[in-house]
Amino acid sequence: MSTRVRAWSNAITLGISGLLGAALLAGCGAAGSHTPAASTAAASTAAGGQPVATAVAESAPGLLRTALAAPRAGGSVHINVDLSDKSAAHTYSDQYSDDATASGGRQVITVGETEHATILFLDKVGYVQANLQSLEGFFGVPRLRAEQYAGRWIALRPGQHLGQASYADVTAGITLQSVASTAFAFGGRPVLVKSSVIAGQPVDGLQAPAPAGGGLPATAKNVLYVSSGPVRRPVLLETTGAGSGYQYRMSFSDWHEALHLTAPANPVSALLVTPASTTT
Repeated sequence: MSTRVRAWSNAITLGISGLLGAALLAGCGAAGSHTPAASTAAASTAAGGQPVATAVAESAPGLLRTALAAPRAGGSVHINVDLSDKSAAHTYSDQYSDDATASGGRQVITVGETEHATILFLDKVGYVQANLQSLEGFFGVPRLRAEQYAGRWIALRPGQHLGQASYADVTAGITLQSVASTAFAFGGRPVLVKSSVIAGQPVDGLQAPAPAGGGLPATAKNVLYVSSGPVRRPVLLETTGAGSGYQYRMSFSDWHEALHLTAPANPVSALLVTPASTTT
């Protein structure tokens, strides 16, 4: 796996684990449509992530179970992720979005200002469309092949690789089930935090230490906000206490809106881009 893919994968373990790919939702050659709602605004975190007394009757583990039930119920959800670290030796700022369904989805990622890629996951096939910079830098495709296949749809099937990224790397974290299984990663028992408001919507929150292995300091915590009221759904997951230069925010919106995905016509086989003999 390329260094950049590994860095993204490690960081994204705080939310959706694995290799997250995809950029440029519409107009990239595959028919896909999603009706976006207003994007989720930043949470008002006056509590600073500190555990406080709260009027929420539900326990923190119970609230987490309720949050997990929403993606497991099926339908669809739109996810936006902003990940940046200006304190690292090599600063970066990445944006990612995902439209997840029970059996597939579409992912969007921009690495820095130059690397863009799109992944569609349909019928257990991953379809990747990426520019030259992303094929070479993100996926680790050799330069000459990256130049040849930049901008074209590439079909990736089980057991195949795209550059240094395996089928599992590319397709991990796309479906609703994988979101439910890996999106809310905590490194300890959660506790409730002060209720807040996000974009005018009352939310209840919980926090726990960020999972080990992500390269974050021991002070880092994941805070999850869930909508208040009878319908309980995740609204925002963010990391706090990881240093002034680090930001990780994952917002959830557009629950159960119609999502129409179509496989691209005449994709190139990943075996042409990365022959099996080059990955053994």
